[in-house]
Parts: sequence; C-alpha cells; structure tokens
Amino acid sequence: MSIISLLIRQYFLPNPFINMFDPNIATIVNWVFGGIFIFLAYIKTGIWYRREWKLYWLGSLGFLVNYTILTYLLIGISSITTSIWLIAFLFVLVYIILCIIVYKIVNANHSY
Repeated sequence: MSIISLLIRQYFLPNPFINMFDPNIATIVNWVFGGIFIFLAYIKTGIWYRREWKLYWLGSLGFLVNYTILTYLLIGISSITTSIWLIAFLFVLVYIILCIIVYKIVNANHSY
C-alpha cells in the first residue's frame, strides 16, 4: 500500500501550489515545501492510527487520504484568494479544525 500511495501522490495528485505561483516556480516551491504536507498528513494520521494494530496498510491508506485532503484544501483555498498570508492562515486554521474533529471522533467513546 505504501508504494501505491507514493505513486498516487507523485503522479496523480496535482501540485498544490499551482494556483499561487507560475508553474515552474510552483514545482520548485513544491520541492521545498512539499515535505510539510508529508509531516502534517503524518500527524493527522497519527491521531487515529496506532502502530500496535499491525495494520500497516491501513496507516498507509490513511496517510494517503490525509495527504490528498491537504492537497485539495490548499488548492481550494488558493483558488479563492491570492494573498499568501491569507492562504497560509486559512490552511492552518482548517487543518487545526480537522485535527480537532478527528480527535473528538476517535475519543468520543472514551471517558477520561
């Protein structure tokens, strides 16, 4: 699943920075800042996935879904506005809201 995830991310998902920059610059920006998406998707997946489950394919699938959500979130926000600061603010805001929602769903049945 991790290889399929890598291939989908590399060849089938659009460059999330394409609406903000010239296509050549967007590619360079994606090389430099694209790793942030990997980190953010990993954190979001870690909210609900536990390694001790030994269902590694599920973690890879969840990572791919989260990475795809983040990619299209940035594309959607950047299609509405051209302000880099507003795009960054809205992206971080929506990311935090998504993390809180996932956390609340996962921990809904637990009383601490």
